[in-house]
Amino acid sequence: MDFLSYSLFWKGFLSAFFIALSTSMVGVFLLIKRLSMLGAGLSHATFGGIAIAIVLDLEPITFAVLYTVLLGLLIQFLVEKKSLPADTVVALFFSLGVAMAIVVLGITDNLGTNVFSYLFGSMLTVSENDLLLSVLIFAISLLFISLNYRGLLLLSFNEEIARLRGVRVRLLNYSLIAIASANVALSIKAVGLVLSASFISIPAMTSLLVSSSFLQGIFLSVSFSFLSISSGIALSLLFDLPPSGAVVGSMVILFAVVSLSKFIKRKSLGSP
Repeated sequence: MDFLSYSLFWKGFLSAFFIALSTSMVGVFLLIKRLSMLGAGLSHATFGGIAIAIVLDLEPITFAVLYTVLLGLLIQFLVEKKSLPADTVVALFFSLGVAMAIVVLGITDNLGTNVFSYLFGSMLTVSENDLLLSVLIFAISLLFISLNYRGLLLLSFNEEIARLRGVRVRLLNYSLIAIASANVALSIKAVGLVLSASFISIPAMTSLLVSSSFLQGIFLSVSFSFLSISSGIALSLLFDLPPSGAVVGSMVILFAVVSLSKFIKRKSLGSP
């Protein structure tokens, strides 16, 4: 537990903490809009951006955030203008990003341990720049949701009604995707692109199992995300486990516990 005194640990923990809170808020809206797989698609597509940054000797996470935001906006444009199913477009960029990364890194002989830290996450390599970026994205996400809550609520359930109520549907859609994309890119540093989609989907899924209102769902999603981060990192320190796997494992366990408790409660009340 002396490890807690190291600044490397605290930078990694705080960065993961802010990322988890931010993604859990945004994840509720994406889940309602049936875009939960956007996180998985964008995280793997981001691998191509990270490969480009490594080859060009750029700061990988900062470049990845900008790259992923542009990809997210392009996905939204294709879905909106070309009337393509969202899952089809996401799958296309998913495959393209991974293929591009493998080709670029293979040609330049950069398939080393540094690349694997982005595949599986490495909280101990979080820099001060990464931490500041995490705080900034968290603040932007919180401000965006606070200022546009009613519009996002209508948008999530029915875009036509939102338009009739005067909501700027197109602007909100693009803004939501851009913020979600930035959050996905940042979560790669904490848990890797293999598991980053979990930050978007699992806390939101858990909260929607038990919440009685949309606002309560957001608060519960944030709470479950915080609990998973804290318990996951504690388990990784106590049992010498990889933090990324321990954190996401905690999210899955929490989801299973909430699901089971809801099932037991429903059976005890005689519901089908």
